[in-house]
Amino acid sequence: MSVRSFQRKFLLQNSKTDQFSFISILLVIACITLPIAIRPDSAAVFIRETYQGIVSLFGSAYMVFGIATLVFLLVLAFSKYGKFVLGGKDATPEFGNFSWASMLFCSGIGGGILYWSGVEWAYYVNQPPFGLQPLSQDAYMLASAYGAFHWGISGWALYCLPTIVIAVPFYHYKLGSLRLSSGLRGLRGNQVEDSILGRCIDLIFVIVAIGASGGTMGMYIPVISAGISELYGVEHNLTLDLSVLLFCTLLFALSVFYGLKKGIRTLSNINVILALIFLLFILLLGPFWEIIALSGEAIKQLIQKFGEMSTLGIGEKSEFAEDWTIFYWAWWLALGPQVGLFITRVSKGRSLRQLITGMIFFGSLGTFLFYMILGNYAINLELSGQLAVSDLLVNEGHRITATKVLLTLPFGNVFLFAYCLMVVIFIATSYDSVSYVIAYHVKRTSSEMNEPDRKMRLFWAFVLAILPAALFIID
Repeated sequence: MSVRSFQRKFLLQNSKTDQFSFISILLVIACITLPIAIRPDSAAVFIRETYQGIVSLFGSAYMVFGIATLVFLLVLAFSKYGKFVLGGKDATPEFGNFSWASMLFCSGIGGGILYWSGVEWAYYVNQPPFGLQPLSQDAYMLASAYGAFHWGISGWALYCLPTIVIAVPFYHYKLGSLRLSSGLRGLRGNQVEDSILGRCIDLIFVIVAIGASGGTMGMYIPVISAGISELYGVEHNLTLDLSVLLFCTLLFALSVFYGLKKGIRTLSNINVILALIFLLFILLLGPFWEIIALSGEAIKQLIQKFGEMSTLGIGEKSEFAEDWTIFYWAWWLALGPQVGLFITRVSKGRSLRQLITGMIFFGSLGTFLFYMILGNYAINLELSGQLAVSDLLVNEGHRITATKVLLTLPFGNVFLFAYCLMVVIFIATSYDSVSYVIAYHVKRTSSEMNEPDRKMRLFWAFVLAILPAALFIID
């Protein structure tokens, strides 16, 4: 089949496809990925210098915005406006509480929680903030709390804000098109989505969504490859990374093919159940009371130092805040619109109070459990002398360290296999939602709320794999 016949049959001649948006997005993807593939070293330097420039200019603003967003949302949730029901006062939830919470959680974290929760603390103990001595007892206790802070209520608030900005006008005006530009409907009037401003907003959103998704997949796929290499003795190379990427892409393509109820919801439910079983067995087979004690100390640190953590770097330079907190807040904000669009779609019948408290509570609870159980299990390994995790991180790198931590458990190979499987499913449940909302952005505006075309959902599922493939070449 020629390119022209493919376009005619599946894409450009499809009456449901917005040709301008479709072609523009493909051109931008080409402009981003080709330079990365051709000049990977220069691309890596450009990305690093761009981030440093953003931090220098807006670092304090990110920190202030994080605090302000959390306070605003809590006030909104418990004000009279918190009773506003998405879809009208008579609307009923489309999904049950467990499925809804599972989709919130899985769409928001990807494989990140598995990537970071076991070893993130080891970065912190080597370079702790607040003038603490590296590898001191105080540094370990603070490190246990800091991961939960970075993945906690402030981060989920940064996801929740764009969700509300999108969801309120979408359901209030009963829009048929789920686009980021729909959030301007109340300010700019009808058909803002088809205006020049609306198209520019949507195009920028898709570029950011593809870039952020590609970056995160490029980070998490090698963790799966490292686990496979450890389990089966195969060499961890570019071919293995690309093979794992292809498998993950096929999985979330299958999920988006079956749509929300049969695909994304089912995969999210399975994922959350597997994660809870995984953590429960670590708690039961590991040093139960030591994990509980470390978790109690982490909660104490988190409560006592929440204000200091939230304001570190405001008005003064802090390398720790620049390297970690500001990076996290920027990442939450970059991913916020795509997560918000998906959560908008699955939250019909929920009040603003339910939406805000649900996102902040369920999201934070899920990440908290990972950091308290898996993270504190790893800290106990180091404190008890069973495994020098922080030294291993410096000498062997993140991926090897994550696998070595799991192999110390009874039935370590089983845990490592389950870990790799969950990373695959977490990636799939996160990026099937991304391809879903991108497909909405190339769907023609309509007065009726219909699912994006199935072929288009599949197409964007595979397009999302292009950028991480290019990033593997850099690495």
